[in-house]
This record gives sequence, C-alpha cells and structure tokens, in this order.
Amino acid sequence: MELNPPLITEAELQAELAAIVAESIGWQPLGDGAYLHLGKPEEEEIVITVVGAPDAGMAGMNVLLVGW
Repeated sequence: MELNPPLITEAELQAELAAIVAESIGWQPLGDGAYLHLGKPEEEEIVITVVGAPDAGMAGMNVLLVGW
C-alpha cells in the first residue's frame, strides 16, 4: 500500500509538462491538443501542422498545431 498516492497519473503529469514547455516557447493553447504560435503576426500566411511536435525551426512562422 502506498502511503502518499500521487495526485495525478503519470500520463496527466506528462501532458501538463508538455503544455508548460509549449507555452514557454510561445505556443498558446486553443483547446485540448491545439496550440497557436504567431511568429510573425503581421504576415498573412498561416502554416497548418496536423500532427507532429513543435520545434525551434517554426520560430518565425505562424503555425496552428493540432493533435500534439
């Protein structure tokens, strides 16, 4: 028997850490698994990434990331 059971599951912890990392590099959460990054808000071009993970190469792009 565990004396101090965890308050959240390992999966919930990993999801929370991923969200914190995403927000710390400029990704704004739009909903569950959807983030928006405006690297150059004045530009009209928007790149849509349906799956994958954000990386440093996207820093100057406007990106809507869904399903991360």
